[in-house]
Amino acid sequence: MKSLTKLGAVILPLVLLTACATNTVEMTALKASVESAQSAADSALSAAKNAQSTADSAVRTANDAESAARNAQDTANSAQSSVDECCAKIDRMFEKAMSK
Repeated sequence: MKSLTKLGAVILPLVLLTACATNTVEMTALKASVESAQSAADSALSAAKNAQSTADSAVRTANDAESAARNAQDTANSAQSSVDECCAKIDRMFEKAMSK
């Protein structure tokens, strides 16, 4: 019985050390996995911020293009109005000349 107690006293710490070593290995693997996931999340966040910046820039460009198109339409409308007035004036002058 005494030798069994001595054997148990030797084996029990070895079992506990082995269990702790296994837990340490598992913890190290888990820590590496968490760090990898955090790195992937950071990369995804960075990509999302870049995409948002690109989208914001595209919206600004689209708004600028819309404004330029509106200005061009206003200029074209003004030019058309001037042409219509000129044509009407020429028609009146032609009719006046023909009536003499």
